[in-house]
Amino acid sequence: MRDKIKDKRLQVWVDTDEFDCLQKYARKNHLTISELIRGWIHEVMKREGYKIKEPLLPETKIKSRRK
Repeated sequence: MRDKIKDKRLQVWVDTDEFDCLQKYARKNHLTISELIRGWIHEVMKREGYKIKEPLLPETKIKSRRK
């Protein structure tokens, strides 16, 4: 069975100019648009006093080569 990293989806409808702006900003900062929007939501909620549980990186089978 395939592990689910994300199990819910949210659609955000923006006009062409907004999309272009988001895409340019995300690319400039080496992010996807989804990462950009999730980060913005987390920052706004933290600023408003909500406790945000940050996602953990998935564990990999490759061990670090650092000793």
